[in-house]
Amino acid sequence: MKIANRDAYDLIALWHRFRDFSRSLRFRLTMWNTFVVFVTVFIALFAVREGLRYYLLLETDAVLDDEVKEILLTVEKFYPEREQVLAMLNGKDEAHLDRKWHIRWIDEDGVTTIWKSKLAPDMPLSKFLGAKKGYSIWGSDVHRSIERELDRPNIPRYRIRVGTTMKFVSDDVDRLTGILAPVGLAILVIAPLGGFFLAEQAIEPLQRLIQTTERLRPSHLDERLELRGVGDELDQLAGKINKFLDQIADHLKKNREFVANAAHDLRSPLAAIQSLVEVTLEKPRTDEEYVELLYQTTDEVRHLAQVVNQLLMLAETEAPEAETPRQAVRLSEIITRIIEMFDPVAEEAGVKIVFDPRNDVQVLGQSRQLRQVVTNLVDNAIKFSKSGGTVTVGLEWEREQGLGKITVKDTGIGIPPDAVGRVFDRFFQVEKSRQRFGTNRGNGLGLSICASIVASYGGTITVESELDRGTTFTIRLPLAESA
Repeated sequence: MKIANRDAYDLIALWHRFRDFSRSLRFRLTMWNTFVVFVTVFIALFAVREGLRYYLLLETDAVLDDEVKEILLTVEKFYPEREQVLAMLNGKDEAHLDRKWHIRWIDEDGVTTIWKSKLAPDMPLSKFLGAKKGYSIWGSDVHRSIERELDRPNIPRYRIRVGTTMKFVSDDVDRLTGILAPVGLAILVIAPLGGFFLAEQAIEPLQRLIQTTERLRPSHLDERLELRGVGDELDQLAGKINKFLDQIADHLKKNREFVANAAHDLRSPLAAIQSLVEVTLEKPRTDEEYVELLYQTTDEVRHLAQVVNQLLMLAETEAPEAETPRQAVRLSEIITRIIEMFDPVAEEAGVKIVFDPRNDVQVLGQSRQLRQVVTNLVDNAIKFSKSGGTVTVGLEWEREQGLGKITVKDTGIGIPPDAVGRVFDRFFQVEKSRQRFGTNRGNGLGLSICASIVASYGGTITVESELDRGTTFTIRLPLAESA
């Protein structure tokens, strides 16, 4: 019993291995290669076989037709001496016995046989097979004949039919088939082996790709797929996967930095709120002290709410376009209202705001998001400008490119050259000493939100800056069709 169970288990395991192998790309490539070779060999052998048959029939027709022409010339030469013609035909009959040829002399009615050779088949055994080059072809499964009609003045339209047996054609075709059949069988045996070898060669690079990708982990994305340098489809696939892995690694790195920065920026106000509450609860205090502590707590809560709102806005700008419906927006109206809102702030800081609203540029977007972009830029421009400085907001058409351009230029402290390329990174802030120019604490999300919104609209945002001379932010957005 144990032996029987073990045999059954081995059979089941063997079946599972075969089933898994039959599902592999290697097996399918082998089968397809075998099938293609089989069809190709079959068509080639069939074509050679039938080509030989066609060639033999063509040569036979040519030889028989020459004989018919020669007999017709003899009939024409000796007419009306029928006895001489018959003597010539009898002589030819004796000469053609070993070649299995036969001759038939037919009267002008096309039915009556005047003379026929010893090997000539009966008339009903032959049927009309076609006509070409002035002669007609008659035959059956075992005979083939060529017939011509005598077309000369004052001579009856006699017909001469010369034929032969088809056995030699069948024998030659069978001999060729006997030669080609083993060759075809050998090819059919070799084809699966060759197909399997080729499949192995084709699958080997892909197998290495699979093994490499199996080792990849979210925490370990340093390894890359091997490029063989041949430039084929597998190399192209490996290159695409490597590029995708680079993007994933970069995304994960930024995501880790984002989470760490977000946690740090959220932890600071939360720690401050906790500290203020603990201080408040330590001992009884006067009403004025409670009010002061509540003001400080409210300020920290306000900062915490600002960070959360900005994080939500970042998530919103990265959502699919279908989730954020857009319409034609007049930028001049948005900028005018923002400047009216910042006039008191700018006046208090001793900064002058300049804007010419004559250019009525319309872009496709959301008013709320576009207000957020311009508000952040104007707020920063005022915050980092010294008293007596100027903030200039520009609005222009770029009709040839189909773009609207917004510029926000200040005469403030500028940005260090090593920090210009990072100002749009999340939570990035230039040295803390720059905070003295602002009335609100920054968290490094404002410009990141601006860049995310502009990118979601298919636009661009760039920055140029010189220390102690000022900074210029330039936004380009696609124009609305109605514009």
